Amino acid sequence: MMNSNPHIPSLLVSRGRVEQANYHDSEIPNYQGNPLIETLPPILNQDGTAARLAHFPEYDEGHRSMPAHLRLHLIQNALQFFVPLPVHFDLEQRFSRMIRIGYQARNPALQGFWSDVNARVQALGTTQSSPRSTATGFTIVGISGVGKTTSIEAILSLYPQVIIHNRYHERDFSFTQIVWLKLDCPFDGSIKGLCLNFFQAVDDLLGTRYYDNYASGRKTVDELLPRMAKVASLHSIGVLVIDEIQHLSQAKSGGSSKMLNFFVQLINTIGLPVVLVGTYKAMSVLCGEFRQTRRGTGQGDLVWDRMKKDETWDWFLECLWEYQYVNKPSPLNSMLSAALYDVTQGITDFAIKVYMLAQIRAIVDKDEIVTERNIRLAAEEGLRMANPILTALRNNDIRILSTVEDVHPVDLTSFLEEAQGKLNKAEQLRALARMRAAANGGQILQSDSTAVIESEVPSATTPKASRKRKKAAPLEGSLPEIAARGEKQQLTAYDALYQAGLIRSANEYLEEVS
Repeated sequence: MMNSNPHIPSLLVSRGRVEQANYHDSEIPNYQGNPLIETLPPILNQDGTAARLAHFPEYDEGHRSMPAHLRLHLIQNALQFFVPLPVHFDLEQRFSRMIRIGYQARNPALQGFWSDVNARVQALGTTQSSPRSTATGFTIVGISGVGKTTSIEAILSLYPQVIIHNRYHERDFSFTQIVWLKLDCPFDGSIKGLCLNFFQAVDDLLGTRYYDNYASGRKTVDELLPRMAKVASLHSIGVLVIDEIQHLSQAKSGGSSKMLNFFVQLINTIGLPVVLVGTYKAMSVLCGEFRQTRRGTGQGDLVWDRMKKDETWDWFLECLWEYQYVNKPSPLNSMLSAALYDVTQGITDFAIKVYMLAQIRAIVDKDEIVTERNIRLAAEEGLRMANPILTALRNNDIRILSTVEDVHPVDLTSFLEEAQGKLNKAEQLRALARMRAAANGGQILQSDSTAVIESEVPSATTPKASRKRKKAAPLEGSLPEIAARGEKQQLTAYDALYQAGLIRSANEYLEEVS
């Protein structure tokens, strides 16, 4: 399925799979007889969650002996590394309960379902009572880089995003179910922007034209909100995830309160579970207004902190440490673990990328081993922008964390490009020298050999002006070589060249004059 309007770019932050409905009998009585629940994947136990979430990129110890330029490619495999931690098991169970419980009061197999949907939409924004809702919602607040977005997307991917129903219990049942939808909060924190993003995302996912039908023209927020709720109800969205909710702090006066109130109405009136995700900057709003207006929903908020330096950190690092691409692997020890934790403060993204940068530095500098020194140097180079948040973490100053701007992720591209340039300079010169040698009968010219030598062995103490070029030996049979050989025999250059037959008398070429 694709966007029906080619002029509107895709706004789906993450896209899942589309599946035909396949129903399973549920062991839980409350879930039985509901096609929206019975078509979901089985409820996972701890082992199932670990197996489905973990991702260990392919690795072979032989990779360490590959040429340096290839190992710079292999190092990037660590970016795909994902090991489930206790917080991931907790989050998977939260989503599993939330989606299923939210569907309990929304059963399209029951008579009166569609009239119930209309009643819920009409009750939105009014004081009239609405049908019972079983939906819950919660917030996730944490530091940038701890893996909130990556983890949520991994857990959502355990479910198909769209399920196509055709028949249920031998009866026609034509229905398109959206199990989950994940969007980013608009940068201006506006409700209208969020509504427009919602319609565009659903159109992109289903190939519908809700944006044209409900959002085109100069629609007001009061017009857009009930229409957004109607579309969410028509497709029985299992959970709506709004990421980057800290942008609410930039909303116009009253904007954040109005938007949060709308999310609460979606939960309590429409029955749509809502999960809000943001950094510490959004904590004051999320843990204030949003928490108070949804008391009794049953789901506790999740404050996603960095890893503490305990068995969780040890397990994470033990798994990560296997991905070594330097010639001389270094066994993990307490000093290396302490150094990496100190410079990254247990932030997952920082730990992975500093570990990669340390290996890049070791390869380029030809040390070919990960040490405490190059871990700290790699962090110094790669985490400059993160210094405020790292300092606050070292000082356990949560107050500063709530005011610090979002930390930009470490971009490895520039570091890899610089490393590749340093690594390949000498090899590029050698390749050029070999190419010219082939064009000159297999002899490397003096200018080429000198360039390669000087690029490979720079002197830190000898000034450039005082460097002496290594003289290349004269080619055998050349004039300088013959003259040098004659000099050893105490012959003049003229006599040596004459004996070699290279000097002849001019009279031999004059015609006799009769």
